Amino acid sequence: MGLLDTILELVGVNDKAGQELKGVLQWVEQQGGIRAIVNHLQAGEFSDIVKSWLGDENNMAISSDIVQKMFSAEAVQQLASYVGVNSEEAANLLANYLPQLVDKISSAGAIAKEADLASALNGFTR
Repeated sequence: MGLLDTILELVGVNDKAGQELKGVLQWVEQQGGIRAIVNHLQAGEFSDIVKSWLGDENNMAISSDIVQKMFSAEAVQQLASYVGVNSEEAANLLANYLPQLVDKISSAGAIAKEADLASALNGFTR
């Protein structure tokens, strides 16, 4: 059992939603990590959306259509392969989990230097 599996089990995420979240986290790492994703999105037209996720106010929601604009079709398909769903469902997973993940490992507009994956996973809504 890998570290990610252990963390997901410890925070009680070991069902279908846990497998989806695991796939999203693997995908995030494949993209260079959460910092790389945030930097990519801040450099483009999505900086206001990301700013809301990084801040302490309410997160701006995104749709699967916005996810398709944020990331290449190949990147979304890669997540779909990890989770065993189609590209539209993968985009929906990112629309759900990405704002929460960024929000939970950030405060006051920045990603915490010592972002704790276990605490970030605690309280995810599915």
